[in-house]
Amino acid sequence: MKYFTKEWYEACQAADWCLNMAVSKNAEEFSEEYYKDLYTRRRRAFVKQMKEEEGEAFDKIAAEVAFMKHHEETVKRMERILPIEIKAAVADMRVLALDIATKEVRHQLKAWCEEQKKLADAKEAEYAADSTKESSETFAGCELTGVEMKETTLTLTLKGNVKKAVFKNYKILKQEGYLLGAKWLKEEAYAVEGGKEYHILLRKSNGTLGYLTIFAEQLTILK
Repeated sequence: MKYFTKEWYEACQAADWCLNMAVSKNAEEFSEEYYKDLYTRRRRAFVKQMKEEEGEAFDKIAAEVAFMKHHEETVKRMERILPIEIKAAVADMRVLALDIATKEVRHQLKAWCEEQKKLADAKEAEYAADSTKESSETFAGCELTGVEMKETTLTLTLKGNVKKAVFKNYKILKQEGYLLGAKWLKEEAYAVEGGKEYHILLRKSNGTLGYLTIFAEQLTILK
């Protein structure tokens, strides 16, 4: 990937962290009781919103699991990419991941989030100005549900706005981790000698990010 890298994606996610962040003195000290109460209230609000949006298709258990997974991923992401000085000022990262911070932390986080937004915007501007790229936004949001490798064709079965992607006379140039269950986040395509290279950013089923780069003489998309 030249532009839509893991770092770009992390910056995009982090740019919004400060938007709903509320200030509370309860965030000044570690309290398991406060965290559990806050988590329960946030989960109830999320479940209620999902019920209103999904109607008869609503599944309470699925909504609660989705909230739990999102929360756990947010905690891990914050612990991984936040600057040391911000992490040092946080009493409980789980509380910060539920949009509660001290006044000091919120101030630091806001400045850092603004920097992340500038970095993400700069990469997107560079991509837009790159005349060597091919237009490619076809697969965004799709989930990889099947992979079939044959001698001359690679078929990816997808769930989303595309059902299948068939790469003819292909070569996998880079693959990070297990593909099944991964979500297609972003891609770049470039013309090269004999065909095209497709650079894909995926969020794998375990929540981590990975790259998949494929060379192919021809790509057929089935919707």
